[in-house]
Amino acid sequence: MDVARAAGVSVATVSRAFNLPHTVRDEARDHVLDVARRLGYTPNPAAKALRLQRSGMVGAVFPTMDYGLYARMVSSFQRRMSGYGYLSVLLTVGFDNSRVFEPVRQLVDRGVEGLVMVGRIDDAKLMSYLIDKHVPTVCTYSALTHTPFPSIGYDNYVATEKVMQHLLGLGHRAFAMFSGPVKGNDRQQARRRAFTDALERAGIPGEPRIYEDTHGYSLDYAIRSFRAMRESHPEVTAVVCNSDAYGLAVMGEARRMGLRVPQDISITGFDNDDFAPLSDPPLTTISTAADRMGELAAEALFGVLDSGRPVEDVVLPSELVIRGSTAVVRSAA
Repeated sequence: MDVARAAGVSVATVSRAFNLPHTVRDEARDHVLDVARRLGYTPNPAAKALRLQRSGMVGAVFPTMDYGLYARMVSSFQRRMSGYGYLSVLLTVGFDNSRVFEPVRQLVDRGVEGLVMVGRIDDAKLMSYLIDKHVPTVCTYSALTHTPFPSIGYDNYVATEKVMQHLLGLGHRAFAMFSGPVKGNDRQQARRRAFTDALERAGIPGEPRIYEDTHGYSLDYAIRSFRAMRESHPEVTAVVCNSDAYGLAVMGEARRMGLRVPQDISITGFDNDDFAPLSDPPLTTISTAADRMGELAAEALFGVLDSGRPVEDVVLPSELVIRGSTAVVRSAA
């Protein structure tokens, strides 16, 4: 009542400004909130949740927080959901989306109203559970097809095609790929397909040289594998790394082995992390809109929770950022 009287509006308008802010004109809502701040009034979230029989919580299910890309996605998602009045609960489950039923079930049982998940849900049990429970779910990072849940992300296959077209255009014919875990990981699966398909289209014979870290993205694994690759396949002139961290690790090991980048070997990364342009030489990589993915996922999830608005699939563009770590192969120069 005090806020309504001081703001010169009805009690109903104050209630809507706090509980349903999108239904109040921006000017009126900002005025109410400003008056409430001056009076030291803060709404009770627990009372609001109890009154509406809603928890006011959403779940953010991510593989890990060890990489800058995921941290930026989560940060932008949380920021946007907080603006909508929701608390985001973070759950990290690793990279295998075929084995995430139990942790996600526990999250839903604790009352989250909706979920955002990285990549395709490959766990059939979880898929059925979320559908049966009518849990609004948005998949992000990947542009997906043939899935019951909407997706907001980019095409990992197309992104890797851009890398391969760039390297093939520079005259490279001997390649290796350094990959994260593939099982239950649609992002790595798509990138590997694009890599092998590009080699086949280019008429490059032999078994594709792919080094997969089945446990995650260990920099030590990348370093050891690169050294082993150089011993067994010294002819390789282009290394496609499926993360910028891998790219930096491989670049460092190449220099320790006396190789010049890019004169002796070209190296690419993925995701355009903050450190990519700061390496020596700067890393050629794929830029993905991590912040935008988080924001769009939040907007889509809120639309479902607030009004039942259907979520449209969104395919975001990826960009090849060419820097100093790639060059014309010496034999083609």
